[in-house]
Formats: sequence, C-alpha cells, structure tokens
Amino acid sequence: MFRRLKDKVIIVTGGAGLIGQHIVDKCLQDGAIVIDVDINNKTNWEAGKYGCDLTDKDSIIKLVEEVFKKYGKIDGLVNNAYPRTFDWGAKFEDISYESWQKNIDMQLNCVFLLTQHVLVHMKQEKQGSIVNIGSIYGVVGNDFTIYEDYGGTSPAAYSAIKGGLINFTRYLSSYFGKYNIRVNCVSPGGNN
Repeated sequence: MFRRLKDKVIIVTGGAGLIGQHIVDKCLQDGAIVIDVDINNKTNWEAGKYGCDLTDKDSIIKLVEEVFKKYGKIDGLVNNAYPRTFDWGAKFEDISYESWQKNIDMQLNCVFLLTQHVLVHMKQEKQGSIVNIGSIYGVVGNDFTIYEDYGGTSPAAYSAIKGGLINFTRYLSSYFGKYNIRVNCVSPGGNN
C-alpha cells in the first residue's frame, strides 16, 4: 500500500469530533504521525492525543512549541475545530451581539493564531500543507428547509465564519505559495 503521508507530522484540531475522527483515521492510514488536538483530550503523546483549549492564546502557542520540540517539524495542519458558545444555533432574532462577537472571535481567531505559529516552522522548512475545513454555507446561501422538520436553524455566525475562513485560505495560499506551502479549504455540504 502506498502511504503518501508516511512520517509526516500533522496537527488535526477537533480530532475527537465527527469529521475530525475521520480526518485523523485517514491520516493515520496514510502513515502520518497525527496529533489529535481537542479540548476533551488528555495529553498522551503515545496515543497521539493533545488536550488544548484553542480559545486560549497561551495554549495554542504551547501546543505548537511542544509539537515542534517533540518532532522537530510540523508538516501539516488541519483546522477542523470550531469552538462555540452555549447558545450556538439560536434563531437569528434571538442572537445577542455578545454571542455573535464571541463566536466570530473564538472560531476565526484560533485558526489565525494556530496557523500563524505553524507557518513560522513551515516557512523555515520551505514546505508544508494546511487544510481549513470550511462549509458550503461559506459559499452559498443556506437552505433553511433542511431544518424545518426538527424546528432548528443553521447558526447565523456559521456562514460568516466559514465565508471568512474560505477567503482567509485564499490569502494564505497566495502569500505562502512561494515557500512551497499549500493552503487549501474543503467545504463539506449536507444532503437532504
């Protein structure tokens, strides 16, 4: 079997979540050394688990420093986690300004800071790959009929965050391409 990620050190945020578990599993199958970063993890290097609060600046900086110290390189980063407030998913009319602001801050800023610190190492190595997990709702308007059966909705901040992440990916790709660093965005969409 061809293992195209053999011995590549890859950080995957939100690795304990639904999509994150599949990303971690696929990277492991392809031979990568995966650091599954999740707030619900207890740090266990042998198991590839790292507990980290991605909404905390110092925790992000410590994560990158420790991974680099242990492995001497960071080949890949998958920004999959999306921390959110307890009222995530409230109807648009019920969203407080503070909730909107906090969700935008937590989700986009953790991607920015983690990516910035990882790119320091990738730029020195003149190689690396970053994959941001966006959403089809960062590109097109929501289909609210999908949520009618259970009375839910798609969070308003989600489309703004994912749209911002998609354009941020374009910026990073253009800026760091000359260092042989690829930055891509995958935008999953659901079916009804």
